[in-house]
Amino acid sequence: MNSLFIIPLISLFNFFGSQDNDAILTELQSSNQSWTNQNAIDPSEYYHFINASSLKHLPLVIKDLNAALNKSKFKDGDFLNGLGFVIYLFDVDCKSFKTSAAVQKISDTIYHVKLNRYNSRATDKALAVTLIHETMHCVLLDLYTRARLGDNKAAASILNFGLPRNDTSNLYNNDFFVLMNSGEPGQHELIHQLFYPQMVAVLKDFESIHYRAFSDHYKAEYLMWSGLQFTNGFKKLRDEEKEDIELTIRRAKGIATDPD
Repeated sequence: MNSLFIIPLISLFNFFGSQDNDAILTELQSSNQSWTNQNAIDPSEYYHFINASSLKHLPLVIKDLNAALNKSKFKDGDFLNGLGFVIYLFDVDCKSFKTSAAVQKISDTIYHVKLNRYNSRATDKALAVTLIHETMHCVLLDLYTRARLGDNKAAASILNFGLPRNDTSNLYNNDFFVLMNSGEPGQHELIHQLFYPQMVAVLKDFESIHYRAFSDHYKAEYLMWSGLQFTNGFKKLRDEEKEDIELTIRRAKGIATDPD
């Protein structure tokens, strides 16, 4: 997600200007509770993608990414509320590929992610990268919200991250909250600082399940920088490496790599 994630939470859907998708969202929101009551979810799994997108490759990507996420570190108690997440996926027309996706928190366990239809050009690996990235936003949102509501387990998880605290007597002066409240750049800093190695591991596991392992392990590391190119970690890389990363991402997303 490149330009849409804001705290406090507000609806992001007006950005896309899609009346049809808004109608779909309204219908699905009204059916969320009845769908949950039917126990359609495997309780042994923590992450569930529900596909309402027209992207043709998405169903198989979701299937294998579910498997990778549900055996990853991200199912540990440090990251989750014990209930897991249901993530509804939609797609929408955008004018460019500047933004791959946007996320909205609907309830404690339900999120909506809108995918740019330019993702139809993307490889399965690039789709998986986008979904992993958006899932990390869900994890951050969950921890942030629960801690603000006084959840001791969420507060302990945030403290365990070991981020600096300006005032040790006040949990909310922890850099986690400072960065979460500073808009998209701060949240992306958190994703990179806290989750990047595990995200790469999930992507590698996805690829081994989905097709075959990466022939070059650097490819997974490069692709997982997608959406994180404005973080301090990326800025510290050598210029040559940054160029290789950008080229790898553009090729995987199906974006023209020739100079304008």
